[in-house]
Amino acid sequence: MFVVTGATGRTGRAVVDELLRAGHPVRAIGRRPRTLAPLEAAGARASVAEPTDRDALAEAFSGAEGVYVMVQPNYIPDSPDFPAHQRAIVDAMTEALSSAGVGRVVTLSSWGADKEHGTGPVLGLRHLEERTNALDAAVTHLRAGYFMENLLGQVASVHAGGVVAAPFAPDLPMPFIAAEDVGRAAAHRLAGATAASAGAPEVLELHGERDLSMSEVVDVIAAVTGRPGLRYVRRTVEEFAAEQRRAGVSENVTGLMVDVVHAINSGHTATLQPRTRRTTTPTSIESFVGDTFLPALRAEQPR
Repeated sequence: MFVVTGATGRTGRAVVDELLRAGHPVRAIGRRPRTLAPLEAAGARASVAEPTDRDALAEAFSGAEGVYVMVQPNYIPDSPDFPAHQRAIVDAMTEALSSAGVGRVVTLSSWGADKEHGTGPVLGLRHLEERTNALDAAVTHLRAGYFMENLLGQVASVHAGGVVAAPFAPDLPMPFIAAEDVGRAAAHRLAGATAASAGAPEVLELHGERDLSMSEVVDVIAAVTGRPGLRYVRRTVEEFAAEQRRAGVSENVTGLMVDVVHAINSGHTATLQPRTRRTTTPTSIESFVGDTFLPALRAEQPR
């Protein structure tokens, strides 16, 4: 049996679906029975546990052949100390993995997790890597690139103003990746052969289908959505930070978001492994915009 944490999230649901499709028994962990119900209907066993509840997690991990471990990738906007929140989850999960004697672990990490500073919340994923590396288990870290799903935060701006506005350099290539592809890769790593062993973790970067700049992404959105006048507007870091504060984001989280921007724009956060068949995933930006972004944009329009 394989256990999936964060099973109701984008990558977690993809892990569950892929494992079930391959005929593996799956235990799906989430915080609420209601959100776990569709996974139960699909054939998974549901287990309710808070991500910081070490004892509940250890019980859910018991008897697992392998576990997919992820820490909430989304910011808690009003958090006064988001890194402390990340560390509490990481520490509870790794203690539970150790207690349950899990022998195979796949983590959701991120590009930039190789750096010791200046990467915002990615430092929490570096902590995850360090803690799981100390387990008596075969550990694989999937360092995912920049999620295409982040573009969904631009739906309102595209609808209302005909712009995509972000603080990234317009011509900077970034490894855009779909969450579903990350989940599928995690399922294959859990259930398939691995180069990892206890004391020798494996790191695999996932680059997405191809590198894309924000200007190129906007061109694709314009073409697929039929909005030829769509423009990319680069926000200054100061403008970006001010927008976050006006939206009620805490100083702590705003600072982390600013760190991410600086790290990506400066190249401090960058992919290290070459783009190969192993690091490349299938979903193109054209497919994502057509299948996910466009329906969200249509839902934004008044009926």
